[in-house]
Amino acid sequence: MSAVASSLQWFARVGDIANPILVKETRQALKSRQFVITFMLMLLACWLTSVFGLMLAGNAIEFGAVGTRFFSFYFYILAFAAVVVIPFNAYRSLLSEREQATYELLSITCLSPRQIVSGKLLSALVQVFIFYSAITPFIAFTSLLQGFDIVDVTFMLVAALIASVMAASAALMISAVAQQRLWQALSSLAVLFGLVSLFSMMIGILEEVRGDLDFQDVEFWWGTAMILLAATSYFLLFQQIAVAQLTFASDNRSTGIRVICAGQVVLLWACMFSLQLFSPSAAGNVDDLVMFAMPLSAVHCTVVGLFCVTEEDYLSRRVRRNLPKSRLFRLLLAPLLPGGSRGFLYLLLLVVAYSAFALLMLTWSTSGYGWIENTILATACYIIFYLGIGTAMSRWLFALSTDVRPAHSRVFIVLLFAAGCIAPFLPFLFGMRNIYGYRLWMISNPIPTLDHIAGNGTNTAAAIQILAIGSLLATALNLRSMQRGLAEAVAGAPAAAPPPPETPASIATTT
Repeated sequence: MSAVASSLQWFARVGDIANPILVKETRQALKSRQFVITFMLMLLACWLTSVFGLMLAGNAIEFGAVGTRFFSFYFYILAFAAVVVIPFNAYRSLLSEREQATYELLSITCLSPRQIVSGKLLSALVQVFIFYSAITPFIAFTSLLQGFDIVDVTFMLVAALIASVMAASAALMISAVAQQRLWQALSSLAVLFGLVSLFSMMIGILEEVRGDLDFQDVEFWWGTAMILLAATSYFLLFQQIAVAQLTFASDNRSTGIRVICAGQVVLLWACMFSLQLFSPSAAGNVDDLVMFAMPLSAVHCTVVGLFCVTEEDYLSRRVRRNLPKSRLFRLLLAPLLPGGSRGFLYLLLLVVAYSAFALLMLTWSTSGYGWIENTILATACYIIFYLGIGTAMSRWLFALSTDVRPAHSRVFIVLLFAAGCIAPFLPFLFGMRNIYGYRLWMISNPIPTLDHIAGNGTNTAAAIQILAIGSLLATALNLRSMQRGLAEAVAGAPAAAPPPPETPASIATTT
């Protein structure tokens, strides 16, 4: 009895330490009608698959390799529950907190937004493990049949688990972002469509590569490691965005997201550098590695910059109060702090850093292709130009009206980019037909311009010069605001107001 009592005490201590949201969500989910119905339907589908599969297989059970087909059906059933049902339930769990007005009760407790998000995610993970345990006997039955490959089965089950965790974290992020009724309705349809698409894509990919995977190939493990690193980075990003959306508006919502986004760029180029140094097949393909990573970095920085440069240039007292004491540390931390001008400085540093590293890697290239360097420079100039103009326009819009929100500024930047892409083709609407090839007045559209530069066209040098001048002008428009943003960050917390002087009346009252 002493061992039983000690184990019960250990479980009681673990229950006290465990995340309260995890305990609440797990109990609520396991008692819900939806979980019971899903669980029973999954068991019924697996049982029917076993019965009808044995009937249809006939003598092939003894002589044919039917284990693969049996496992495929079991895996489809498990993957649908793990990738579609559970992530959508996680999405609805956080959304229902807002709909039922119970999130306000959670926000006034001692629970932090990170505990709330992690508790709901861990609850989804517990449900996934329950579904895995329920399907284990059927997979054990499949292992007795011919054609069962334990390595392929393990790989597919682990891949489904990772996809389920990623889908649940993305669903929680979308649920935290959608705060208005209209967006909640639209996001519900989008999440459901995305989860079904992810399920279909995952099934198609795994079935395509199944049986062809060479687990002894070094390149396979290089690719697997990079996919896992990318999944981990986006998992952290989704978590941080969800936490930021649940944080008070006056608190620091930006630093964690900016750190992770910068880390993703560093991680991408670190992987390319590692492939160049250690991978046998990629050792001499520097150009291919750079041309693979450069568009990804450009798109990543553009999307991240679109959100960073459209923030309001204001540091709340709460944020300034939590800054480091050292002025040097505050200066180094300034690009990561909230604010559009500091966000543009953050974007500048990020674009310059990855472009410089890409050019450094190209020094190892023996091909002598100059168009890659020109494409890198032109892409960086486009990002700086459009987002620099967007930063200045957002700042002016915020000063124009207090009703302007960051979302309005983002829409304005997207429309500005769309206008720049459409404007060069407007003359063709008015009868201009005798123009062939690239012209410099098409420079506002990055697609034909980058294509012309990549082909070493006759206007390559002039296009790069114009883009460089445009990016410098866009940077100059934001120099003063960036200086003010740095000064505000370095100034730190405001000085505490001195106590009011004592008056004779107050002295008499205290005595």
